[in-house]
Amino acid sequence: MTGWSGPISRRTALRAAGAVIALPMLEAMLPGRCLWTRTAAAASRAVLAVPPARMMFVFLPNGVDIASWPGSATAALADHAGQYSVMRNLCHRNAEALGDGAGDHARSAACFLTGAHPNKTSGGDISVGISVDQAAAAQLTGATRLDSLELGGEPGMTAGDCDSGYSCAYSANISWRGPHTPNGKEDDPRRVFDTLFSTGPAGETAAMREQRIRLRTSILDAVGGQVAALSSRVGVADRRKLDEYLEGVRTLERRMQSLARDGQGGTPAHVAPPASPTDYRERITLLTDMAVLGLQLDQTRIVTLMLANEGSNRSYVDIGVKDGHHDVSHHADDQSKREKYAAINRWQGERLAHLLTKLKTTDETGASLLDHTMVVYGGAISDGNRHNHDDLPIILAGGAARGVKHAPVRTAAAGTPLCNLYLAMLQNMNVPTNRFGDSTQAIALNSIEPMTAEPG
Repeated sequence: MTGWSGPISRRTALRAAGAVIALPMLEAMLPGRCLWTRTAAAASRAVLAVPPARMMFVFLPNGVDIASWPGSATAALADHAGQYSVMRNLCHRNAEALGDGAGDHARSAACFLTGAHPNKTSGGDISVGISVDQAAAAQLTGATRLDSLELGGEPGMTAGDCDSGYSCAYSANISWRGPHTPNGKEDDPRRVFDTLFSTGPAGETAAMREQRIRLRTSILDAVGGQVAALSSRVGVADRRKLDEYLEGVRTLERRMQSLARDGQGGTPAHVAPPASPTDYRERITLLTDMAVLGLQLDQTRIVTLMLANEGSNRSYVDIGVKDGHHDVSHHADDQSKREKYAAINRWQGERLAHLLTKLKTTDETGASLLDHTMVVYGGAISDGNRHNHDDLPIILAGGAARGVKHAPVRTAAAGTPLCNLYLAMLQNMNVPTNRFGDSTQAIALNSIEPMTAEPG
């Protein structure tokens, strides 16, 4: 008899000194799997647990050019028709001034996933609220190696005055573990890769870790024998899936090495601009791809990605926008600035399209990773020229296997809290709660009827 008498564990990993490579779901991991019993094989598939639900939040700063929204984002989503909804009339009242004066950028980032009004301070007494990603992560603690993964195209900050008396901690973070504790995000793809695949030796310092990352050729070189042994134990379909996955890992490594050779890996945007304008695009692409990898491998089920910090004045030279993002967002109806602003919004929409494509083309037990992942894309400023916080630019995508239904546009009653959507997502993730932030009632995710929740 060939084959095996028991399944390969879902937690099986390839291990070498300082490296742990988790594996995607394989048929050989099905409970009760055995090659010599067709009945048992069929039964094992029938009892296979439903793949876990995931959440991912993608934040875009500085609002949108309202005249070209949502087309500026959806133009790139033609291949995903039926898998996303533009959500209209959702608002964040707690991102408004409420007597605190200027500071809409900082307030909007702080409020985006918390639904809370931040304490106006540039000191150490920051306070806002727990974010929706962390409310879900707290429920899932221990289910995955990483409770959550926080990523960003620009570095995180925890101190200083970044917006009219508001701490930089508000502008540079959207994930909050508690009212006073932002989750720092990672902007260096190499370190994210290391987080996903490497444990590092005991006693390793930050400098030693950087050197190890810089000198490493491929973590796959150290586990070649294990790959061969595993391949001999699985079927043709699993071998193909394993080969595709490992080739994807190697490709990520090569792309990161290219960034490192250019001297741009992890360079803070506020210290010096990239030598090549394409580096930022590649950094976001790498971070996106590794987010998908982390979800695929069940290293985490919760991811946040800030395309840039709120109020970012980054230029986008590779698409012909030499002006700063924040500058063109305050266009004052200048047509030239509006066109540049809309071009940035289209660029951001293309990043969403890339994410959805990666999720959609990642197989998960007969469905796609997108089917098991709810993705929210947007921000807490609507018109960047006005700094309003109603009818926010929000797109919900994915989640079909979780019962989420989509229409090109879903419209709520004016003033409906964005937290009504977050509450529905938490409940979909089986988080036992009837309230989140300033929610009033959960939006029905399993319906394409107009959203009728009462505004807060």
